[in-house]
Amino acid sequence: MAVASTPPLQLVVAALLALSLSTTASSSPAPANRSSCYKRLFSFGDSLTDTGNYIIHYANASGPVLALPYGETFFGRPTGRWSDGRLIIDFIVERLGFQYWPAYLKGAAGKSPVEEFRYGANFAVAAATALSQDFFLKKNLRVDLLTPSPIPPYSLGVQIDLFKKVLAMLASTDQERKEVMASSLFLVGEIGLNDYNHPFLQNKTLEWVRPLAPQVIESIVLSIEVLIELGAKTMYVPGIFPLGCTPLYLSLFPGDDRDPATGCLRGLNDLILVHNHMLEAKLEELRRDHPGVSITYVNSYDNVLGLITAPTQNGFDKETVLEACYPVFISGSAAVPCLDPSRHVNFDGLHMTEAAYKLMARGMLDGPFAAPPIMSTCNHSC
Repeated sequence: MAVASTPPLQLVVAALLALSLSTTASSSPAPANRSSCYKRLFSFGDSLTDTGNYIIHYANASGPVLALPYGETFFGRPTGRWSDGRLIIDFIVERLGFQYWPAYLKGAAGKSPVEEFRYGANFAVAAATALSQDFFLKKNLRVDLLTPSPIPPYSLGVQIDLFKKVLAMLASTDQERKEVMASSLFLVGEIGLNDYNHPFLQNKTLEWVRPLAPQVIESIVLSIEVLIELGAKTMYVPGIFPLGCTPLYLSLFPGDDRDPATGCLRGLNDLILVHNHMLEAKLEELRRDHPGVSITYVNSYDNVLGLITAPTQNGFDKETVLEACYPVFISGSAAVPCLDPSRHVNFDGLHMTEAAYKLMARGMLDGPFAAPPIMSTCNHSC
């Protein structure tokens, strides 16, 4: 698979920035937790989950996400989320009843970090990878903001290290730490997409990228094992959605083999399926090795593919199911937003619309794309 063209530098840089505000902008003490499910929620991942960490770290970064139509559907203004509205994590936070839940870098900068993190934190960073930044440097990939695909120094392992700092703030004894871990929900991912995305956007071929998969999976598994050793009892681990169905990649590889049933790129989706199957198998091994820990794989691939293959049943237009509502990643400043994002699966060429994220969240919260679904593990009053 050879890249046919590369998006403008500033757009790809912007495309990897997933600034997002926390669920509330207030700096006042965290309000009471209304969740009867879990005392805390901790999440790790990339732009599908990031609620502000990337843009806080790269304070001078900018991009189209800071202007409408981003944020128009739910917030009525741009909030930094790479969508027209809420992300998957927003729907999970809302459903679980958390009233305050900050991005790690926002909470760490607060006057009282312990108070900020009382109900958990989000460590996800846009453009983050499972493998370390140093790994890609040794592979001769560029990581700085001047490259078409900057790789931030917030790999999954780094995010786990930041979590350890928060855990130490919340609990001073082994018993307290065990209680925090056992009463918390952990969302590990989606992560791994950018381990493939960065090389592709730096003109690497499918043959170059494919051998990375086992190493990406190993990195994810190692991080999960760290959480288990710390005492985690409940975690959800999403796989990757069908990247070969995104308008960005359909435009980058126009001559590649497409699945006649979906119109998606076979080779790219095959890579993602290999990743997901390896991840699912490793999670099964972890469950056997740790029978007291609930580790649930989230089938994001089939969840999203179902939206693409049955668009009208899910409220989307069949004619535009493989098109972006606002193709800024493809057309740049010439992009014109669609009139109704809720009729589109994809928003900007890579990320999805709030309507799609809502259905993806529902697949995790209520099933059938997570078994057991998140809500089945909750108190029924939740």
